[in-house]
Parts: sequence; structure tokens; C-alpha cells
Amino acid sequence: MNMKKLKYVAILALILAFVSCSDDDDDGKNCKSCERDGVALSICDNGNGTAQLTIGTGDEQTRDIPEGTSFEAFADGVCAGTL
Repeated sequence: MNMKKLKYVAILALILAFVSCSDDDDDGKNCKSCERDGVALSICDNGNGTAQLTIGTGDEQTRDIPEGTSFEAFADGVCAGTL
């Protein structure tokens, strides 16, 4: 293999290494963001029947997801102001 081809193979290997090692920003959590009454909300499923709400600039609350309610329905209700 000549040096030019070897150089391209090395560059390709570096590119693939960086792409395959990308980090998830949400740490694998199922989250939904919305705005209600002009305030930004972020709702993340904790995976244990509770959800973490981040309100505005960082006020956090842990809320129970009602029995029989999916996280998606809960998050939609919080964003709509019905929960």
C-alpha cells in the first residue's frame, strides 16, 4: 500500500472513531421540552414512575406519574396545564 492510500485510510479511521464515540446529551433519558405560560419546561422520565420537571432557569421538582398513565401522556398533560 503506498503512502497516499495509507494516509487516507488513517484519516478515515480517525473520522470513524470520533463519530462512533459521540456522547448523548440527555444521558439516555426520555425527555420532553415545552413552554407553558411563557415559562420553559423540561420533563424527563426517571424510569421509576416519577418524572423530573425543570422549570424556567433550573427549579427542579420530582413528580409522581399517575398509575396507568404513560410518560408521554403525563408530559403532554404537564405541557398543556392539565396535570
